[in-house]
Amino acid sequence: MDRRRILLVVAAVVAALGLVLVLVYARSADTRAAEDYDTVTTLKAIEPIALGETFDDALAAGKVEEQRVPRGQLLDGYVTDAATLDGQLAAMDIAVGEQITTAKFAEEVRTGVVLPVPAGMLGQSVQLDDQGRVAGFASPGDSVAVLVASAENQAALVLVPETQILAVGSSSPIATSTTEEGAETTDAVANTVVTLALTPEGALDLTAAIDAGATITLAIRGEGVELERGQTLSEDAALSP
Repeated sequence: MDRRRILLVVAAVVAALGLVLVLVYARSADTRAAEDYDTVTTLKAIEPIALGETFDDALAAGKVEEQRVPRGQLLDGYVTDAATLDGQLAAMDIAVGEQITTAKFAEEVRTGVVLPVPAGMLGQSVQLDDQGRVAGFASPGDSVAVLVASAENQAALVLVPETQILAVGSSSPIATSTTEEGAETTDAVANTVVTLALTPEGALDLTAAIDAGATITLAIRGEGVELERGQTLSEDAALSP
């Protein structure tokens, strides 16, 4: 009889604990959903803003506009009032689609400033289109993974599991093509140059991939996703080493 009572008490405790965990998870899910759907009107760059350019000039030139951004995607120091940056200068090149933050402007800036490369790391740049930099969501200060895509095998190789974006700048290389009549035409192809902080090994891997003409793309990891250098991502081995 005593044993049965003990089992009933244990079962009741386990059930209560399970209920508490379900309630905690549900509350956490509600919070994440609220952050995804609750938006805030903030300032974003709709044209490139150069290092040293005044915020007032950029605003007058129509390079900045108000846009609604999900609360969960807001960067630290986001700006909702243009008056906050009156008279300040761009402390870095700001690409199209980037959120305007207080960290990207300062009262005084120096052109030609050396990138703040972390100790023991190398700063290396790679030219990417919008798809390669997560549709423009990858910005300076973000932590990203570097992948090499393989369309033939419908897979991707993890080149660098985690690295920091040091800077983002615009580039418009000229592409030359020949028409059916034999005439040559030139077109500007908009791309973005992304500078990453890499270990020597990561820089070597990225250099080899660029030299090989591989398709390189950045990825922003969600919570709970663990990647390893050399890991293959595919339908058969998704997110597994």
